[in-house]
Amino acid sequence: MIIKSFYIKEKFVENIDTFSGKRNLIYSKSNSKGKSTYLRLLFYALGYSIPQMKDIKYSDIVTELYFEEKGVEFCATREENLFWVENFTNQEVIYYSLPSEQEAFLAYIFNYDNIKVLKNLLGIIYVDQDKGWSLLNRGKVIGRIGFSIEELLAGLNNVDCDELLAEKSRLQSEKKKYTALLNIQELSDEVYEKNGEIFISDIEKELQNKISLCNLKIAHMKTSLLEIEEVLKEDKAFYSYIDTMKLEVQQDGVIIPVNRNTIRNAKSNLEFLKARRAILLTGIEKLNREKSSLQDKLQDYLGKNTPITALMGPSADIIINKQLATVSVDQTVVEGLLEEVTNRLKEVNKLLKFKIKNNNPYIDDIYNYVLKYAKILKIDDKMTNKADYIFTDDLKSMSGAILQKMVFAFKVAFLKVIEKEMHTKLFMVLDSPKGKELDDDNSKLIDKIISDELEENQVLIASIYEFTSEKKITLENRAIEGRNK
Repeated sequence: MIIKSFYIKEKFVENIDTFSGKRNLIYSKSNSKGKSTYLRLLFYALGYSIPQMKDIKYSDIVTELYFEEKGVEFCATREENLFWVENFTNQEVIYYSLPSEQEAFLAYIFNYDNIKVLKNLLGIIYVDQDKGWSLLNRGKVIGRIGFSIEELLAGLNNVDCDELLAEKSRLQSEKKKYTALLNIQELSDEVYEKNGEIFISDIEKELQNKISLCNLKIAHMKTSLLEIEEVLKEDKAFYSYIDTMKLEVQQDGVIIPVNRNTIRNAKSNLEFLKARRAILLTGIEKLNREKSSLQDKLQDYLGKNTPITALMGPSADIIINKQLATVSVDQTVVEGLLEEVTNRLKEVNKLLKFKIKNNNPYIDDIYNYVLKYAKILKIDDKMTNKADYIFTDDLKSMSGAILQKMVFAFKVAFLKVIEKEMHTKLFMVLDSPKGKELDDDNSKLIDKIISDELEENQVLIASIYEFTSEKKITLENRAIEGRNK
């Protein structure tokens, strides 16, 4: 895939930039001039869910990206979530609904329908300035878009492990949630211990906990009530439809009309649901009265016990500390849940590895490429001599320039393997490759891999440094500023 030109319109300002099929430099003399924004807009133009950026309103943006894939000319146009692609070669236009059909768009232009591979494509071709240079084999690429070596390898080898991958994702979310709860409780205890009665007394805390419990019960009852209302609505529509059909059945020569009066248990089911609805409504009303009474007691207590300093206007710090002091978490229960989730996550990871590693030639392919590039980058001593290394999660042993070079070795390795699978050449985008901890010598090593291993690929580099390039696009102040080059 080769990007030919990129048109961006922001209200009355327009950019038109053309690209070389080889090396392209997105350059500015200093930082914060819109280089990262420009690259993100490029992927936004390809339908990706790129997070909102500073000083950019997607409602003001229209993009047109002209590109070529296997000799076929395309133009992808986007206006917020309105997205369509024009195939100039086949003279057809196809519309897609974003974000749900972004992968369908990729499948169309690449003529390749392995969704697991396409889902992880961005994590291979794009190294973002913020997260990209520390994203080795799993994690977030940008926003909510993730990359997973396990999912990629499962897709490449057609391994069905969707349930395990979904469970892993759920367990990871739960682990983060329980860890966050414990951290908040620890902070709450610290604030309460230091400030005590200044922020919240035991009486106030008890009243607030009771109010929170009422809210939880009310929310639960309202959910049940909503479900019953939906069933009653559907039943009413169903029986009305049956009545209008004027159906009849014949039994022993007797004609019997089919309606809500003759359908067995129809009335009793409806009466049960109506009775249940009445009970829930009464319960909600009772809880609302209880909550109102508790709130009155809380206000009365606060009115009698508010410190003078609070009446003078509490600072933001006091308000935040008071909110923290009200947090109440059953630490024993949460710790138990966290341990349970952590243990299950280990089991799921083992099962995933077993399924993915079984007769999977892509693991050796990726490892051999990583080892090859690691030798060029002089970091092969950081690797183990087993192909399992590509699954490593030991990022702490690599820091600074070593991690950045290892990330680059992994990216190019993934790229090489995926290109063989997809029968294409992919472009690669590197945001600020020298912006972290790379010195000139290490930059030259990365440059050597780009020259030798990506000579047939289109490469876009964003930097304040003068990298070798066939095409240079200079940003003066921001990504969109009326260029026509």
